[in-house]
Amino acid sequence: MVSRNKSAVSGEFDVWGFLLFSHVWTWVWWSIPILQGWHAFRVPGVVFLVVGGIGVTLGGIVMSWQVAGRAGLEDLWRRIIEPSRIPLLWSFVVLVLWPSLALVGAGTATLLGGATQSLSVDPIRTLLADPVGLVSTLLAIFLLGPLHEEIGWRGYWLDRLQLRWGALTSSIVLGVVWAAWHAPLFLMVGYFSSWDFSPEPAWFAFNIVVGSVLYTWVYNNTNRSVLAVILFHFVGNATGQLLDLSSVAQRYQSVATVLLAAGVVVWWGPKALRRDESRPLPDD
Repeated sequence: MVSRNKSAVSGEFDVWGFLLFSHVWTWVWWSIPILQGWHAFRVPGVVFLVVGGIGVTLGGIVMSWQVAGRAGLEDLWRRIIEPSRIPLLWSFVVLVLWPSLALVGAGTATLLGGATQSLSVDPIRTLLADPVGLVSTLLAIFLLGPLHEEIGWRGYWLDRLQLRWGALTSSIVLGVVWAAWHAPLFLMVGYFSSWDFSPEPAWFAFNIVVGSVLYTWVYNNTNRSVLAVILFHFVGNATGQLLDLSSVAQRYQSVATVLLAAGVVVWWGPKALRRDESRPLPDD
């Protein structure tokens, strides 16, 4: 263990100071293409989209250094690059949970609702016929969300929240803040429509808050692995992009996700979510 960086923040700033980057930085940059009416994925709008989006990354890096100095940055880096932190069973969870929930949603829609087209794999077929398109799509999914967001959300902020509250409360707080961070994207021309994905804002926010519980579950059971939640985030986003669910199937998928999150909290109990106290944070 190392001592807390004395030049660092006092009081609650180690928690709320992160929002200066994740929300203030991001929203200032994103407000410009919104006000100008620029398309999210065309120049110059895409420049503001990308630069604004790295606010979460900057928050994770800057606040890790501010709170724990070089040890904090080294700890963050190790948790990003070390696959050995992830137990084999949890590797399986990371890779198959989101596709499984999508299939449960589609299957339930078919069985209970008599849907004839609850799931389409046309997006996958199209991309498999275009290897360059497949690689570029997967790379865009990876870079525009999982990689840069998780360095901040779980790489830094979740630990700070869990030092103050229980894992469930921390998950909900993070989920609400995470959902709010995305809000300007609904006002940005072409962002969601470019992904063939136009969610309802309230439903989108609800799913993020519920999903945040599962992210904490994965994170706390993979030795605080940022790599695990980056991959978990990537598989979730890729599943939503590559498996085209009907609106009814999406609802059933959300129900299945809620039930799983409830099972994590109730059936397995607090131990399923709590942080491993045997692995102290750099400034504990």
